[in-house]
Amino acid sequence: MSSLLTEEQRRDLADHIDRLMTVDVPARGFVSEAYAEARRLAGQPLVQQAGDALLARLTKQRGSTVLITTGATAQRPGLADHIGEMDGPPGALALARMLGLAFGVLPILVTDPRQGAMLSAAAASLGLYTLSPADLRLQASRMPHVSAVSVVEMPDADAAASDEAARLMSECNPIALIAIEKAGRNENGVFHNSYKDDTSAGKARLEPLFDLCARSDVLTIGIGDGGNELGMGNIRDFILKRFEHMGRCNCPCGGSIVATQHADVLVVATVSNWGAYALAAYLAAVAGKPYTAHSPERERSLLRGCAAAGYVHVDGFRVSAADGLPEDIHAAFVAILGCMTFWPPLQFGRAGILSDMLPK
Repeated sequence: MSSLLTEEQRRDLADHIDRLMTVDVPARGFVSEAYAEARRLAGQPLVQQAGDALLARLTKQRGSTVLITTGATAQRPGLADHIGEMDGPPGALALARMLGLAFGVLPILVTDPRQGAMLSAAAASLGLYTLSPADLRLQASRMPHVSAVSVVEMPDADAAASDEAARLMSECNPIALIAIEKAGRNENGVFHNSYKDDTSAGKARLEPLFDLCARSDVLTIGIGDGGNELGMGNIRDFILKRFEHMGRCNCPCGGSIVATQHADVLVVATVSNWGAYALAAYLAAVAGKPYTAHSPERERSLLRGCAAAGYVHVDGFRVSAADGLPEDIHAAFVAILGCMTFWPPLQFGRAGILSDMLPK
């Protein structure tokens, strides 16, 4: 795909985006070291590795399907198992919107059992309709962009999940599978949260879908922030060596809390949503369509829409926040990211037009 940016500018932009998305604002102490290892293995900025790999497939045909899976089930006492957390769905929806708008992609969101209605309600906060895959294809064939998503629930039983994975691969023929804050199993087949508790109940089984993608040469991208997400298998040995406390959970399985599933590309960010927003920004900039990236105004609408749909913050409240950070912090992150997509921002600023171009 042709780009307004030179190769050097693309790499510099990706490097700056990587640095922004890994600022350890909540001081968890994980992201800087996990990112450094993932970057060492990649040999380049992580958003560039993910973005360029995706762009190479997007250029093959219009109307390509991208599967995006999300939905970190909260497992809060008193709440139904299917209720998800605020980190993950916003990133998935913002990325889906950008892919549909910039590339005419058919974004199919794959989530946990009974979480589909929540995700569809949250999608409406970005102006996205929820359509069947057939209607998405129809829209892509007659419109310059796609303004909707499809939502699929992946079963929480292995056999049923394998059947559903085979159906998705056969009927959708995806070019990529992107997991955003989606938990993966440990070495004993158990899902855990950062508190080291077993969160397997009601959890979508995505490993069969990842395995089918691997066998079919479908690009897989994992975006995570804590070590227990799909894709973290890429740096699993490093995590267990550097963060020894993650090697032992609190549940009877007695294993680690680190996911074993590998991905072709791993993106490590301070907040998984930020990793998805960062990837979308890089793609938008390289495609010469920065207006398709996320914006602070849409971020506020999205976080509020997710809370209204029933997603829960880490403190157990139904509020416009994610991973312990309030709405204003996320909007500020998106504002800086939006500025960076207008490359180079200093040039535009000196011309006196940057403030007019920035998304509000």
